[in-house]
Amino acid sequence: MKICLLTANFPPEAVGGTEQVVTALLRAFVAAGHEVAVVSGSDVPHAGVDRIDDVHEGVAVTRLPKKPDEHDRHGYVRPRLLALVRERLAALRPDVVHVHSFAGLGLGVTALCRDLAIPVVVTFHDLWVTCARFFRIPAGGVRCPDGADRAPCVTCVNDALQTDAAFVERALAERDRLLRDELAAATACTAPSRTAADFVRRCAPFDRDVEVIPHGLLRPVPAEHRARPPATGEPLRVGTFGGLVPQKGLRELVDACRGLACELHLYGPFHDPAFAADLRERAAQRGLTMVEHGRFGPDDRHPARDLHLAVFPSKCQETYGLVVDEALARGVPVVCSDSGALAERAMAPGVVVTPLDKLANVLAELVASPQRLAALRQAIPAALPTIDDSARRHLDLYASLT
Repeated sequence: MKICLLTANFPPEAVGGTEQVVTALLRAFVAAGHEVAVVSGSDVPHAGVDRIDDVHEGVAVTRLPKKPDEHDRHGYVRPRLLALVRERLAALRPDVVHVHSFAGLGLGVTALCRDLAIPVVVTFHDLWVTCARFFRIPAGGVRCPDGADRAPCVTCVNDALQTDAAFVERALAERDRLLRDELAAATACTAPSRTAADFVRRCAPFDRDVEVIPHGLLRPVPAEHRARPPATGEPLRVGTFGGLVPQKGLRELVDACRGLACELHLYGPFHDPAFAADLRERAAQRGLTMVEHGRFGPDDRHPARDLHLAVFPSKCQETYGLVVDEALARGVPVVCSDSGALAERAMAPGVVVTPLDKLANVLAELVASPQRLAALRQAIPAALPTIDDSARRHLDLYASLT
C-alpha cells in the first residue's frame, strides 16, 4: 500500500508530540512492507524556494515553507500551498492520505483529496480543530465553552489580537465554516483518546464517527532500562520531563513538593528564561532541591530511568499523554492531573490521577508511604500497548477505504 502522511511539521525540524507519533507510525508502516511518503509544512521562513525535498529515515519528505502571509492570522486557506500539495499527490498517487494536522498547510486538503479520488483519514492529535488558539487554555477572563458557542472565544482570541471584536467574531465564524467543510470531506476520522474525539464532536461540532486509536508506546523499552526502586536512605527522586512551560503545571509542582523529603528533577528545555528564573527562585524560597538536567533526545538516556516517581501536572486539555506511557514503560509510577485525556488514566495500573488543587496532598501521601509507592510500581504491567498496535488498526482502516 502507498501511504502519504500530511503534517504541520516533521523531524528533524520539529520533534513535538505529533511529529513523534507520525515518525513512529511511519517506521511501523515501513517495517510492515508499505511505501510511505511525507508532505509537511515548515516553520523555516520561505526563502525563494517553494518546495524542499529530502529523505528522513529512508522516506521521501516534501517540505513546504510558508510565506509571511500564509499564517493563521491571515486566514486558513493557502492556495499556493494547496496547489503544491495537489502537485505532489498527483505525482505520488497514494492509496490513502492520512492528515495529522491542518495547522501548517491550511484547510482545503480533504476536498483536494476527494477531487483526486484518494481516500483521506484525519487524526485529531490536538485541539486546533476546536480552538483558534490551539490549546484551549483561555485568556481574557473567560471559560472555554463546552460546545460550539463562540462568544467566549471572541474575547479570548481578541486578548491576543487587541482588535475589533466584531471582526474576530466574523473571522471565527468563517473558520468554523471552513472546518465543517473540511471534516465533511474526510473519508474517516480517528483520535488518540475518547477525550479528543468528544472535544471534536461537541465543539466543532461533528456528528460522524471518530474511531479512537490510542498511540501507545512509541519505542520499545528493553527490560534493563526499567528504573530501580529507591534504596534505603536514598533521597526520593520526583521528576517530570518534556517541554518546561507554565502550562505544564510546573509552578504547581514546585509548590506541591514544598516540605517533602524528596528532590525535584526537571528534564527538558525551558522555552522562556524568565519562567526558568521564576521557577528557580520559587524552589529556593520553598527550600526545595531542584535539579535541572536540560534537553534530552531520543538517543540519550531516558529521564524516567533515574526517577522514583514521575509527575505530570499539566493544565492543558491534553489529548493523550505520551509521557505517561514513557514513564510506565520504565517501571516508574505516575501522578498526573485530570486535564483532558489524562483523566482517562484513572483506571490505569500504576497511575494516580488528581485535580491540581489536591496535588500537594497526593504527593505528600506517596512520599511518606514507601509501601504505597512500591504497590503502585508493582501494579505497572510488564507490557503496554504500542505504536505497532496503532499502526495495525490504521492499516485495517486504510484497507477498508481502498
